[in-house]
Amino acid sequence: MAGYPGTPLPKKLGIKAGHKVCLLNAPGSVQRHLQDDDVRFTHDLRLPPVDMVVLFVETLDELERRFADIAARLHPQGGFWVAWRTRRGGGISEDVVRRIALAAGMVDNKACTIDASWSGLRLVLRHEIRNAMMYRAAPPPPAVTRRLRRPTSPARIAHRTLSRASGAGSTLRRVRARSTK
Repeated sequence: MAGYPGTPLPKKLGIKAGHKVCLLNAPGSVQRHLQDDDVRFTHDLRLPPVDMVVLFVETLDELERRFADIAARLHPQGGFWVAWRTRRGGGISEDVVRRIALAAGMVDNKACTIDASWSGLRLVLRHEIRNAMMYRAAPPPPAVTRRLRRPTSPARIAHRTLSRASGAGSTLRRVRARSTK
């Protein structure tokens, strides 16, 4: 790997054990360097939130088209790596990625060379936005079943005792009263 010769790629990208990492358009050489037993890799963003997304793009159009959807599915404390080819054109540079990120409420906090032909920039949500988006990370509230009873209020208890005293009651009680006569 270029850049930091002794550092493995997962450590460069900040991938840790237990992370859910989504690789999008990753070349085979990079996938081989990222293989780890403790990390769950996926190629599907439909089950958010993911801890880290690594998007490999060739053109600026592809980056602009996919950026908002990926940022919306990212865990609030997760990282979003945008990787682009360094030697090929395509209109993508570190400055262009940074401008797109700022417009989406994200900032960059790390840059690295992924391999000889790919460079990357790590993006995260701005601190103010991250706090507002923490609802994504919280587990959903427990489901309310119909079997749970609401607590009975004192007014409902008083109403029941008054209705029994007045002779009004359920149909079953009236049927039982007739059958005992």
